[in-house]
Amino acid sequence: MKKLLQSFGFAPRTFVQLLFITLNAQLLYAFWDIRNTLPKDFPIAMGVTDAQAGQLYSMQGLVIILGTILLGWIGDRFSVRTIMVLTTLGVGAISLFISVFSPNLSFPTLLACFFLMLLLSEVLFKPANFKAVRTSTSEDHQGAAFGFFEFGRGLLAFLVSLLWTALIAAGVGARGIMLTGSVIVLTTAILVFWAAPKGTRVGDDEVNASTIEAIKGIGRVAKLPVVWLAGLNVFCIYGTFVAAGTYFARFLQAGYGSSALVAAVFSTVVIGLRMLPLVSSVLVEKVFKSTSHFMRFMSAVLSVLLLAIAVVLFTHPASVTSFPAGNPPAHIVSSGVMPALIVLMLLASGCCFMIRGVYYAPIGEFNVPAKQSSAAMSFAITLGYIPALLGPIVFGGLIVPSEADASGNIITEQLTPTSTLGAAFVGLAVLAAVAFCLSSVLIRLKNRQDADARKAAV
Repeated sequence: MKKLLQSFGFAPRTFVQLLFITLNAQLLYAFWDIRNTLPKDFPIAMGVTDAQAGQLYSMQGLVIILGTILLGWIGDRFSVRTIMVLTTLGVGAISLFISVFSPNLSFPTLLACFFLMLLLSEVLFKPANFKAVRTSTSEDHQGAAFGFFEFGRGLLAFLVSLLWTALIAAGVGARGIMLTGSVIVLTTAILVFWAAPKGTRVGDDEVNASTIEAIKGIGRVAKLPVVWLAGLNVFCIYGTFVAAGTYFARFLQAGYGSSALVAAVFSTVVIGLRMLPLVSSVLVEKVFKSTSHFMRFMSAVLSVLLLAIAVVLFTHPASVTSFPAGNPPAHIVSSGVMPALIVLMLLASGCCFMIRGVYYAPIGEFNVPAKQSSAAMSFAITLGYIPALLGPIVFGGLIVPSEADASGNIITEQLTPTSTLGAAFVGLAVLAAVAFCLSSVLIRLKNRQDADARKAAV
Protein backbone atom coordinates (compact mmCIF):
# COMPACT_ATOMS: atom_id res chain seq x y z
CA MET A 1 0.00 0.00 0.00
CA LYS A 2 2.84 2.38 0.84
CA LYS A 3 4.42 1.83 -2.57
CA LEU A 4 1.06 2.36 -4.28
CA LEU A 5 0.57 5.66 -2.44
CA GLN A 6 4.11 6.76 -3.30
CA SER A 7 3.42 6.12 -6.98
CA PHE A 8 0.77 8.86 -6.77
CA GLY A 9 2.98 11.19 -4.75
CA PHE A 10 1.36 10.50 -1.36
CA ALA A 11 2.91 9.65 1.95
CA PRO A 12 0.59 7.66 4.26
CA ARG A 13 -0.02 10.74 6.43
CA THR A 14 -0.75 13.09 3.53
CA PHE A 15 -3.16 10.56 2.02
CA VAL A 16 -5.07 10.31 5.30
CA GLN A 17 -4.98 14.11 5.39
CA LEU A 18 -6.56 14.19 1.91
CA LEU A 19 -9.26 11.76 3.08
CA PHE A 20 -10.24 14.06 5.93
CA ILE A 21 -10.09 17.14 3.70
CA THR A 22 -12.42 15.42 1.24
CA LEU A 23 -14.79 14.47 4.05
CA ASN A 24 -14.86 18.06 5.27
CA ALA A 25 -15.31 19.52 1.77
CA GLN A 26 -18.49 17.54 1.11
CA LEU A 27 -19.95 17.20 4.59
CA LEU A 28 -19.76 21.00 4.86
CA TYR A 29 -22.79 20.91 2.54
CA ALA A 30 -24.72 18.27 4.55
CA PHE A 31 -27.35 20.84 5.60
CA TRP A 32 -27.46 22.71 2.26
CA ASP A 33 -27.94 19.50 0.27
CA ILE A 34 -31.06 18.54 2.24
CA ARG A 35 -32.97 20.67 -0.28
CA ASN A 36 -32.23 18.02 -2.94
CA THR A 37 -33.48 15.01 -0.98
CA LEU A 38 -36.44 16.75 0.68
CA PRO A 39 -37.51 19.21 -2.02
CA LYS A 40 -40.98 19.76 -0.51
CA ASP A 41 -40.53 19.17 3.21
CA PHE A 42 -37.35 21.27 3.61
CA PRO A 43 -39.12 24.56 2.73
CA ILE A 44 -42.16 23.56 4.79
CA ALA A 45 -39.94 22.94 7.83
CA MET A 46 -38.52 26.44 7.47
CA GLY A 47 -42.01 27.89 7.07
CA VAL A 48 -41.56 29.16 3.52
CA THR A 49 -43.25 28.55 0.16
CA ASP A 50 -41.52 27.03 -2.86
CA ALA A 51 -41.21 30.50 -4.40
CA GLN A 52 -39.53 31.82 -1.25
CA ALA A 53 -37.30 28.74 -1.09
CA GLY A 54 -36.20 29.53 -4.65
CA GLN A 55 -35.08 32.96 -3.46
CA LEU A 56 -33.14 31.36 -0.60
CA TYR A 57 -31.42 28.90 -2.94
CA SER A 58 -30.57 31.71 -5.40
CA MET A 59 -28.19 33.12 -2.79
CA GLN A 60 -25.68 30.53 -4.02
CA GLY A 61 -25.57 32.12 -7.45
CA LEU A 62 -25.34 35.60 -5.94
CA VAL A 63 -22.33 34.83 -3.77
CA ILE A 64 -20.56 32.89 -6.55
CA ILE A 65 -21.00 35.68 -9.10
CA LEU A 66 -20.27 38.62 -6.80
CA GLY A 67 -18.50 37.29 -3.74
CA THR A 68 -15.53 35.60 -5.43
CA ILE A 69 -14.41 38.88 -7.01
CA LEU A 70 -15.32 41.24 -4.18
CA LEU A 71 -14.37 39.17 -1.13
CA GLY A 72 -12.15 36.33 -2.36
CA TRP A 73 -9.03 38.28 -1.35
CA ILE A 74 -9.93 37.92 2.36
CA GLY A 75 -8.93 34.27 2.33
CA ASP A 76 -5.45 35.17 1.09
CA ARG A 77 -4.66 36.80 4.45
CA PHE A 78 -5.08 33.70 6.64
CA SER A 79 -3.79 30.14 6.92
CA VAL A 80 -5.55 27.26 5.24
CA ARG A 81 -6.43 25.59 8.55
CA THR A 82 -7.77 28.80 10.09
CA ILE A 83 -10.06 29.49 7.11
CA MET A 84 -11.31 25.90 6.85
CA VAL A 85 -12.03 25.51 10.57
CA LEU A 86 -13.70 28.90 11.02
CA THR A 87 -15.86 28.62 7.88
CA THR A 88 -16.96 25.09 8.83
CA LEU A 89 -17.89 26.25 12.33
CA GLY A 90 -19.72 29.24 10.83
CA VAL A 91 -21.73 27.11 8.39
CA GLY A 92 -22.56 24.63 11.15
CA ALA A 93 -23.63 27.35 13.58
CA ILE A 94 -25.88 29.07 11.01
CA SER A 95 -27.49 25.80 9.92
CA LEU A 96 -28.07 24.85 13.56
CA PHE A 97 -29.68 28.26 14.18
CA ILE A 98 -32.03 27.70 11.22
CA SER A 99 -32.86 24.16 12.37
CA VAL A 100 -33.63 25.11 15.98
CA PHE A 101 -35.69 28.24 15.34
CA SER A 102 -37.59 27.24 12.17
CA PRO A 103 -40.39 27.73 11.25
CA ASN A 104 -40.50 30.89 13.39
CA LEU A 105 -37.77 32.83 11.58
CA SER A 106 -38.77 35.76 9.39
CA PHE A 107 -38.03 35.49 5.68
CA PRO A 108 -35.47 38.37 5.73
CA THR A 109 -33.67 36.54 8.55
CA LEU A 110 -33.58 33.33 6.49
CA LEU A 111 -32.26 35.25 3.48
CA ALA A 112 -29.46 36.70 5.60
CA CYS A 113 -28.66 33.26 7.05
CA PHE A 114 -28.46 31.58 3.63
CA PHE A 115 -26.39 34.43 2.20
CA LEU A 116 -23.87 34.24 5.07
CA MET A 117 -23.81 30.43 5.07
CA LEU A 118 -23.09 30.29 1.33
CA LEU A 119 -20.64 33.18 1.52
CA LEU A 120 -18.59 31.18 4.01
CA SER A 121 -18.77 27.91 2.05
CA GLU A 122 -18.53 29.16 -1.55
CA VAL A 123 -16.25 32.23 -1.28
CA LEU A 124 -13.99 31.74 1.73
CA PHE A 125 -13.83 27.96 2.19
CA LYS A 126 -13.22 26.77 -1.38
CA PRO A 127 -9.90 28.56 -2.09
CA ALA A 128 -8.48 27.23 1.19
CA ASN A 129 -9.88 23.78 0.46
CA PHE A 130 -8.31 23.64 -3.01
CA LYS A 131 -4.98 24.80 -1.59
CA ALA A 132 -5.13 22.00 1.00
CA VAL A 133 -5.75 19.45 -1.77
CA ARG A 134 -2.95 20.92 -3.84
CA THR A 135 -0.41 20.61 -1.01
CA SER A 136 -1.32 17.00 -0.26
CA THR A 137 0.98 15.74 -3.03
CA SER A 138 3.68 16.91 -5.43
CA GLU A 139 3.18 19.04 -8.55
CA ASP A 140 3.56 15.96 -10.75
CA HIS A 141 0.53 14.27 -9.19
CA GLN A 142 -2.03 17.07 -8.96
CA GLY A 143 -4.38 15.25 -11.31
CA ALA A 144 -4.49 12.23 -9.02
CA ALA A 145 -5.15 14.39 -5.94
CA PHE A 146 -7.98 16.38 -7.49
CA GLY A 147 -9.42 13.35 -9.26
CA PHE A 148 -9.63 11.44 -6.00
CA PHE A 149 -11.02 14.53 -4.27
CA GLU A 150 -13.86 15.07 -6.78
CA PHE A 151 -14.75 11.39 -6.91
CA GLY A 152 -14.77 11.24 -3.12
CA ARG A 153 -17.08 14.26 -2.94
CA GLY A 154 -19.52 12.66 -5.35
CA LEU A 155 -19.50 9.39 -3.41
CA LEU A 156 -20.05 11.18 -0.10
CA ALA A 157 -22.93 13.23 -1.52
CA PHE A 158 -24.56 9.96 -2.58
CA LEU A 159 -24.02 8.34 0.84
CA VAL A 160 -25.40 11.36 2.73
CA SER A 161 -28.47 11.35 0.50
CA LEU A 162 -28.90 7.65 1.29
CA LEU A 163 -28.76 8.55 5.00
CA TRP A 164 -31.51 11.15 4.58
CA THR A 165 -33.60 8.63 2.64
CA ALA A 166 -33.16 6.02 5.40
CA LEU A 167 -34.19 8.57 8.04
CA ILE A 168 -37.31 9.46 6.03
CA ALA A 169 -38.18 5.76 5.74
CA ALA A 170 -37.72 5.47 9.52
CA GLY A 171 -40.23 8.26 10.09
CA VAL A 172 -37.81 11.06 11.00
CA GLY A 173 -39.19 14.47 10.09
CA ALA A 174 -37.54 17.27 8.14
CA ARG A 175 -36.49 19.21 11.25
CA GLY A 176 -34.83 16.11 12.68
CA ILE A 177 -32.86 15.70 9.46
CA MET A 178 -31.95 19.41 9.52
CA LEU A 179 -30.59 19.07 13.05
CA THR A 180 -28.64 15.97 12.04
CA GLY A 181 -27.13 17.83 9.07
CA SER A 182 -26.07 20.70 11.31
CA VAL A 183 -24.36 18.33 13.75
CA ILE A 184 -22.53 16.63 10.88
CA VAL A 185 -21.20 19.99 9.66
CA LEU A 186 -19.98 20.98 13.13
CA THR A 187 -18.34 17.57 13.64
CA THR A 188 -16.28 17.95 10.47
CA ALA A 189 -14.61 21.04 11.96
CA ILE A 190 -12.79 18.66 14.31
CA LEU A 191 -11.63 16.56 11.37
CA VAL A 192 -10.30 19.51 9.40
CA PHE A 193 -8.57 20.99 12.46
CA TRP A 194 -6.50 17.84 12.60
CA ALA A 195 -6.05 17.31 8.86
CA ALA A 196 -5.54 20.74 7.27
CA PRO A 197 -1.93 21.90 6.70
CA LYS A 198 -0.88 24.10 9.61
CA GLY A 199 1.70 26.46 8.15
CA THR A 200 0.26 27.00 4.67
CA ARG A 201 -1.46 30.19 3.62
CA VAL A 202 -4.23 30.33 1.05
CA GLY A 203 -2.60 33.17 -0.88
CA ASP A 204 0.88 33.18 -2.34
CA ASP A 205 2.62 35.37 -4.89
CA GLU A 206 1.49 33.23 -7.81
CA VAL A 207 -2.15 33.20 -6.70
CA ASN A 208 -2.22 36.93 -5.96
CA ALA A 209 -0.66 37.71 -9.31
CA SER A 210 -3.19 35.58 -11.16
CA THR A 211 -6.04 37.25 -9.26
CA ILE A 212 -4.80 40.71 -10.26
CA GLU A 213 -4.33 39.48 -13.81
CA ALA A 214 -7.86 38.09 -13.81
CA ILE A 215 -9.31 41.45 -12.81
CA LYS A 216 -7.20 43.46 -15.26
CA GLY A 217 -7.72 40.99 -18.08
CA ILE A 218 -11.51 40.95 -18.13
CA GLY A 219 -11.61 43.53 -20.90
CA ARG A 220 -9.08 41.60 -22.99
CA VAL A 221 -10.74 38.20 -22.71
CA ALA A 222 -14.15 39.73 -23.44
CA LYS A 223 -12.89 40.09 -27.03
CA LEU A 224 -12.27 36.33 -27.35
CA PRO A 225 -15.22 34.50 -29.01
CA VAL A 226 -14.35 31.22 -27.30
CA VAL A 227 -14.89 32.77 -23.85
CA TRP A 228 -18.38 33.99 -24.75
CA LEU A 229 -19.29 30.72 -26.45
CA ALA A 230 -18.01 28.59 -23.57
CA GLY A 231 -19.70 30.79 -20.96
CA LEU A 232 -23.05 30.81 -22.77
CA ASN A 233 -22.79 27.06 -23.31
CA VAL A 234 -22.32 26.62 -19.57
CA PHE A 235 -25.29 28.94 -18.99
CA CYS A 236 -27.54 26.71 -21.10
CA ILE A 237 -26.47 23.45 -19.48
CA TYR A 238 -26.30 24.81 -15.94
CA GLY A 239 -29.97 25.77 -16.19
CA THR A 240 -30.79 22.08 -16.61
CA PHE A 241 -28.32 21.19 -13.85
CA VAL A 242 -30.16 23.44 -11.38
CA ALA A 243 -33.45 21.82 -12.39
CA ALA A 244 -32.11 18.25 -12.25
CA GLY A 245 -30.25 18.68 -8.98
CA THR A 246 -33.11 20.17 -6.97
CA TYR A 247 -36.37 20.51 -8.90
CA PHE A 248 -36.95 17.32 -10.90
CA ALA A 249 -37.96 15.50 -7.70
CA ARG A 250 -40.02 18.51 -6.59
CA PHE A 251 -41.84 18.52 -9.94
CA LEU A 252 -42.84 14.88 -9.39
CA GLN A 253 -44.36 15.88 -6.08
CA ALA A 254 -45.93 19.09 -7.37
CA GLY A 255 -47.47 17.52 -10.48
CA TYR A 256 -48.51 14.06 -9.27
CA GLY A 257 -48.33 14.13 -5.46
CA SER A 258 -45.38 11.73 -5.13
CA SER A 259 -44.48 10.86 -1.55
CA ALA A 260 -41.46 12.23 0.29
CA LEU A 261 -39.85 8.77 0.23
CA VAL A 262 -40.23 8.43 -3.56
CA ALA A 263 -38.76 11.91 -4.02
CA ALA A 264 -35.86 11.08 -1.69
CA VAL A 265 -35.03 7.82 -3.49
CA PHE A 266 -35.22 9.59 -6.86
CA SER A 267 -32.96 12.41 -5.61
CA THR A 268 -30.45 9.92 -4.22
CA VAL A 269 -30.14 8.22 -7.61
CA VAL A 270 -29.74 11.62 -9.27
CA ILE A 271 -26.93 12.51 -6.85
CA GLY A 272 -25.25 9.21 -7.65
CA LEU A 273 -25.28 10.18 -11.32
CA ARG A 274 -23.03 13.12 -10.51
CA MET A 275 -20.09 10.70 -10.66
CA LEU A 276 -20.67 10.28 -14.43
CA PRO A 277 -18.07 12.94 -15.43
CA LEU A 278 -15.53 10.13 -15.04
CA VAL A 279 -17.21 8.54 -18.06
CA SER A 280 -17.16 11.87 -19.89
CA SER A 281 -13.38 12.06 -19.58
CA VAL A 282 -12.98 8.62 -21.17
CA LEU A 283 -15.42 9.38 -24.01
CA VAL A 284 -13.77 12.72 -24.82
CA GLU A 285 -10.35 11.04 -24.94
CA LYS A 286 -11.25 7.81 -26.74
CA VAL A 287 -14.42 8.34 -28.80
CA PHE A 288 -14.94 11.99 -29.78
CA LYS A 289 -12.60 14.28 -31.68
CA SER A 290 -12.81 17.04 -29.09
CA THR A 291 -14.76 18.21 -26.07
CA SER A 292 -16.94 20.38 -28.32
CA HIS A 293 -17.90 17.34 -30.43
CA PHE A 294 -18.85 15.48 -27.25
CA MET A 295 -20.89 18.40 -25.92
CA ARG A 296 -22.69 18.83 -29.25
CA PHE A 297 -23.76 15.19 -29.29
CA MET A 298 -24.83 15.13 -25.65
CA SER A 299 -26.72 18.43 -25.98
CA ALA A 300 -28.74 16.97 -28.84
CA VAL A 301 -29.60 13.89 -26.77
CA LEU A 302 -30.46 16.08 -23.77
CA SER A 303 -32.78 18.28 -25.84
CA VAL A 304 -34.68 15.24 -27.13
CA LEU A 305 -35.05 13.79 -23.62
CA LEU A 306 -36.33 17.09 -22.21
CA LEU A 307 -38.89 17.37 -25.00
CA ALA A 308 -40.02 13.79 -24.33
CA ILE A 309 -40.55 14.68 -20.65
CA ALA A 310 -42.58 17.73 -21.71
CA VAL A 311 -44.77 15.57 -23.98
CA VAL A 312 -45.50 13.14 -21.12
CA LEU A 313 -46.47 16.03 -18.83
CA PHE A 314 -48.64 17.73 -21.45
CA THR A 315 -50.50 14.53 -22.35
CA HIS A 316 -51.00 13.09 -18.85
CA PRO A 317 -52.53 15.65 -16.47
CA ALA A 318 -53.32 14.60 -12.90
CA SER A 319 -56.88 13.42 -12.24
CA VAL A 320 -57.28 15.85 -9.31
CA THR A 321 -56.15 19.40 -8.58
CA SER A 322 -55.85 19.04 -4.79
CA PHE A 323 -56.15 16.51 -1.96
CA PRO A 324 -55.94 16.42 1.87
CA ALA A 325 -52.37 16.67 3.11
CA GLY A 326 -50.63 13.31 3.16
CA ASN A 327 -53.52 11.46 1.48
CA PRO A 328 -53.04 11.50 -2.30
CA PRO A 329 -55.62 9.53 -4.34
CA ALA A 330 -54.52 6.12 -5.58
CA HIS A 331 -54.86 6.87 -9.29
CA ILE A 332 -53.73 10.45 -9.89
CA VAL A 333 -52.27 9.34 -13.22
CA SER A 334 -52.50 6.16 -15.29
CA SER A 335 -50.07 3.35 -14.55
CA GLY A 336 -46.82 3.39 -16.43
CA VAL A 337 -46.60 7.18 -16.64
CA MET A 338 -44.57 7.70 -13.47
CA PRO A 339 -41.96 4.99 -14.25
CA ALA A 340 -41.53 6.40 -17.78
CA LEU A 341 -41.22 9.93 -16.44
CA ILE A 342 -38.69 8.91 -13.80
CA VAL A 343 -36.54 7.05 -16.35
CA LEU A 344 -36.59 10.02 -18.75
CA MET A 345 -35.67 12.43 -15.95
CA LEU A 346 -32.80 10.22 -14.81
CA LEU A 347 -31.47 9.94 -18.37
CA ALA A 348 -31.70 13.72 -18.80
CA SER A 349 -29.93 14.24 -15.47
CA GLY A 350 -27.14 11.87 -16.51
CA CYS A 351 -26.64 13.69 -19.83
CA CYS A 352 -26.54 17.03 -18.05
CA PHE A 353 -23.97 15.88 -15.49
CA MET A 354 -21.76 14.35 -18.19
CA ILE A 355 -21.69 17.65 -20.10
CA ARG A 356 -21.10 19.58 -16.88
CA GLY A 357 -17.93 17.60 -16.21
CA VAL A 358 -16.17 19.00 -19.29
CA TYR A 359 -17.91 22.20 -20.36
CA TYR A 360 -15.04 24.52 -19.40
CA ALA A 361 -12.48 22.44 -21.31
CA PRO A 362 -12.80 24.35 -24.65
CA ILE A 363 -11.05 27.35 -23.08
CA GLY A 364 -7.94 25.20 -22.70
CA GLU A 365 -8.36 23.53 -26.09
CA PHE A 366 -8.37 26.91 -27.86
CA ASN A 367 -4.91 27.72 -26.50
CA VAL A 368 -5.93 30.82 -24.58
CA PRO A 369 -2.64 32.42 -23.37
CA ALA A 370 -1.65 31.30 -19.88
CA LYS A 371 -1.59 34.88 -18.58
CA GLN A 372 -5.21 35.30 -19.69
CA SER A 373 -6.54 31.87 -18.73
CA SER A 374 -7.54 32.95 -15.22
CA ALA A 375 -9.44 35.97 -16.56
CA ALA A 376 -11.03 33.82 -19.26
CA MET A 377 -12.21 31.26 -16.71
CA SER A 378 -13.55 33.98 -14.40
CA PHE A 379 -15.48 35.57 -17.27
CA ALA A 380 -16.94 32.24 -18.40
CA ILE A 381 -17.89 31.29 -14.84
CA THR A 382 -19.68 34.60 -14.34
CA LEU A 383 -21.78 33.97 -17.44
CA GLY A 384 -22.30 30.29 -16.76
CA TYR A 385 -23.43 30.56 -13.16
CA ILE A 386 -26.22 33.07 -13.76
CA PRO A 387 -28.78 30.19 -13.73
CA ALA A 388 -27.68 29.45 -10.15
CA LEU A 389 -29.08 32.89 -9.32
CA LEU A 390 -32.15 32.89 -11.56
CA GLY A 391 -33.05 29.18 -11.85
CA PRO A 392 -34.33 28.56 -8.29
CA ILE A 393 -36.45 31.73 -8.44
CA VAL A 394 -38.03 30.68 -11.76
CA PHE A 395 -38.55 26.99 -10.91
CA GLY A 396 -39.77 27.68 -7.38
CA GLY A 397 -42.23 30.26 -8.68
CA LEU A 398 -43.91 27.69 -10.94
CA ILE A 399 -45.13 25.51 -8.08
CA VAL A 400 -48.63 26.21 -6.75
CA PRO A 401 -48.46 26.69 -2.96
CA SER A 402 -50.43 24.38 -0.68
CA GLU A 403 -53.05 25.61 1.78
CA ALA A 404 -51.96 25.91 5.40
CA ASP A 405 -53.75 26.66 8.65
CA ALA A 406 -52.95 29.51 11.03
CA SER A 407 -50.16 27.46 12.63
CA GLY A 408 -48.46 26.84 9.27
CA ASN A 409 -49.48 23.17 9.03
CA ILE A 410 -50.38 22.03 5.50
CA ILE A 411 -54.03 21.00 5.33
CA THR A 412 -54.63 20.79 1.57
CA GLU A 413 -51.98 20.00 -1.05
CA GLN A 414 -52.50 21.84 -4.32
CA LEU A 415 -51.10 20.19 -7.46
CA THR A 416 -49.29 22.28 -10.05
CA PRO A 417 -50.80 21.85 -13.55
CA THR A 418 -48.62 19.47 -15.52
CA SER A 419 -48.99 21.82 -18.50
CA THR A 420 -47.04 24.41 -16.49
CA LEU A 421 -44.32 21.89 -15.68
CA GLY A 422 -44.29 20.73 -19.32
CA ALA A 423 -43.69 24.32 -20.44
CA ALA A 424 -40.67 24.47 -18.10
CA PHE A 425 -39.18 21.40 -19.78
CA VAL A 426 -39.79 22.90 -23.22
CA GLY A 427 -37.78 25.90 -22.05
CA LEU A 428 -34.97 23.63 -20.85
CA ALA A 429 -35.04 21.77 -24.18
CA VAL A 430 -34.63 25.08 -25.99
CA LEU A 431 -31.59 25.87 -23.83
CA ALA A 432 -30.10 22.47 -24.68
CA ALA A 433 -30.74 23.14 -28.38
CA VAL A 434 -28.95 26.49 -28.07
CA ALA A 435 -26.05 24.64 -26.41
CA PHE A 436 -25.98 22.30 -29.44
CA CYS A 437 -25.66 25.32 -31.74
CA LEU A 438 -22.96 26.92 -29.58
CA SER A 439 -20.94 23.69 -29.57
CA SER A 440 -21.24 23.56 -33.36
CA VAL A 441 -19.85 27.08 -33.59
CA LEU A 442 -17.00 26.11 -31.27
CA ILE A 443 -16.14 23.22 -33.59
CA ARG A 444 -16.03 25.54 -36.62
CA LEU A 445 -13.87 28.06 -34.76
CA LYS A 446 -11.45 25.35 -33.70
CA ASN A 447 -11.20 24.00 -37.25
CA ARG A 448 -10.52 27.50 -38.53
CA GLN A 449 -7.89 28.08 -35.83
CA ASP A 450 -6.15 24.81 -36.69
CA ALA A 451 -6.22 25.64 -40.40
CA ASP A 452 -4.69 29.07 -39.75
CA ALA A 453 -1.99 27.44 -37.60
CA ARG A 454 -1.13 25.02 -40.41
CA LYS A 455 -0.88 27.86 -42.92
CA ALA A 456 1.36 29.83 -40.57
CA ALA A 457 3.61 26.78 -40.12
CA VAL A 458 4.03 26.46 -43.89
